[in-house]
Amino acid sequence: MTKTDKSNTIMTTIKEKRLQIILVIVGVFLISIFGLQLYAKHKVGKLIDEKLPENITLTYDDLDLNIFTGTLQLEGANCEIVKLESQKTESFITAETFEVSGFSYWSLWKHERFQADNLSTENAQITMFKKESDEVQFSINKMSFKLYDVKTDKALLQNKIPFEYKSIDISLDDLYLNLSRFEHLNVAHVLFNNKNVTFEDLSIASKYDKETLSKRLTQERDHVKFTVPSGDFQDFEIATVNDSFSVSATRFNINNGDLHLFRNKLLPDDFTVKTLYGSRLQNLPIKLNVESFFIKNTNVFYSEKVDLDIDPVSISFEHLDAEIKNLSNTNKQKTIIDVTAKLMGKAPLQFHWDFNTSDPSDVFNASAILKDLEASTINPFLESQANVRALGRIHEMYFTFYGNDFNSKGEMKMKYEDFKFTILNEDQLGINKTLSALVNILTNDGSKTDANGYRYGSIAVERDRTKSFFNYLWLNTKDGLKNTVVGNGKK
Repeated sequence: MTKTDKSNTIMTTIKEKRLQIILVIVGVFLISIFGLQLYAKHKVGKLIDEKLPENITLTYDDLDLNIFTGTLQLEGANCEIVKLESQKTESFITAETFEVSGFSYWSLWKHERFQADNLSTENAQITMFKKESDEVQFSINKMSFKLYDVKTDKALLQNKIPFEYKSIDISLDDLYLNLSRFEHLNVAHVLFNNKNVTFEDLSIASKYDKETLSKRLTQERDHVKFTVPSGDFQDFEIATVNDSFSVSATRFNINNGDLHLFRNKLLPDDFTVKTLYGSRLQNLPIKLNVESFFIKNTNVFYSEKVDLDIDPVSISFEHLDAEIKNLSNTNKQKTIIDVTAKLMGKAPLQFHWDFNTSDPSDVFNASAILKDLEASTINPFLESQANVRALGRIHEMYFTFYGNDFNSKGEMKMKYEDFKFTILNEDQLGINKTLSALVNILTNDGSKTDANGYRYGSIAVERDRTKSFFNYLWLNTKDGLKNTVVGNGKK
């Protein structure tokens, strides 16, 4: 063998040994990684089994871990939270998949902070129960979400929202919230994307029909049915401020809603003091700031049962549009409400109302304009509620009043014609001619007016603080009507 051949043989042997060494190193490395993967997977599983709080049980069908990408995935996850004293289930959560990706080992080791690029789940279900009861308090039938740039640590875990995130995408179906003993909320679908929220088929309704609700009540309360086919929030945010929740949005829209309210006035009165809306907003358990709230093409129907043998008839405000500016308890600006609607679906109505949530005296201003109301339009409501039938036409009615939690003052002017009242018997089957004649002697039919055709009346009302603001509004309207049609009509 020549020197050249020997040299080539030696080089070949060296290359083969190098390759063998490299293969051994790679093999050892791969085995180490595989072993590390198995160890990490075992360790995470052990942590889940042993380190979770005593009242939380988490099970899963499979756990997948990638230590290079910092990805943890649970499949078929089930989480149960119980109350330790009674071992009663408080919450139950299931998820088809739950994944943490881009987990930062350095942040956890160096700063004791959990940090990940994304946290997501698919097809989750959530059920939360009321305390000391098997009744469902909150549930979601199907939910998927993704949190981006998630962080938490010991300090954040003390907050009501125990983590921070950059943005969130959520899709959920069949949301249920138990609002009280008598009402619940349902939403068919909610989509949260880039701080904008859209929802479909929202309803707030009484849990029982009118008759059943009346049997369960010990004092009067509205039977409610409120439905909204669609709506949305823009720039919607939830945060914590000084250990309180903060909810904000630049704009909130609801479209084509229907609100039906019914109250059985045969039940005992509720004599608790009803605060005005300025105080109610100020005393909310959350910080609220909605810059603009728009209601479009909504119908409102209200009826009262005042006689056992007479079916109530609704007063309606139809095709209602409203804009509420500064629905907030976080600043000192006025909350301003402007509404347009058609009374009984026909007579145009405009209403303005403003107040300041930071004003402890609850001062407010209100005004309204009503036009082209045929009295016969509202007669079904007047007959069922007050045994009164009206004739004539209101061409224009303007009133404005200001007040606080205790009393109010204002003025009204009207242009009307041929106004007369008929007082019905208690059974509504006949006319009380004596009372009708007496009332119409006192009532001006609209013929004695100023040069522009108007009659005027003053408003002065003491508030019944056990009644709502809308009862207060009605008392002011009724006082103005009485003084306008019965008084001297002068300004």
